[in-house]
Amino acid sequence: MPEVSIRPIPATEARPLREAVLRPGHPPEKSVYPGDDAPDTLHLGAYLGDELMGVASIFRQPAPDEATAEGWRLRGMAVRPGAQGRGYGRALLERSIAYVAERGGTLFWCYGRTSAVGFYQQFGFEPRGEESNDPDSGSHFVLHLRINQPTF
Repeated sequence: MPEVSIRPIPATEARPLREAVLRPGHPPEKSVYPGDDAPDTLHLGAYLGDELMGVASIFRQPAPDEATAEGWRLRGMAVRPGAQGRGYGRALLERSIAYVAERGGTLFWCYGRTSAVGFYQQFGFEPRGEESNDPDSGSHFVLHLRINQPTF
């Protein structure tokens, strides 16, 4: 696989891929998320040369079932159709986990599509609760990853 470059991008660059992959057929507003422009939100792009292949956004947000942890949320992770399974999602998720750890986060969570649970489990995410269905995005689970902070 050619080398993947991960770099910060503005929310406006993440939205078209979010819309194409995660919200096809929905109005573009569905790809604008609350917190997109918050100062500690990070949007990442996975590039092959100059071509944007995948995106992920990381928000400071407590998990719905564990508001006391220093929670961060992964949202809007999408890889261009035809490019899945080539390492773009892996590279985005590895950089996202590092970002949360660097900021002292102890819990990284997301709503993961049922079809992607196995992918997230490779990184240590664990499903919580029952599977649920969202009319916009389909069946999913809440997934948690505990991030161990170094002790000194």
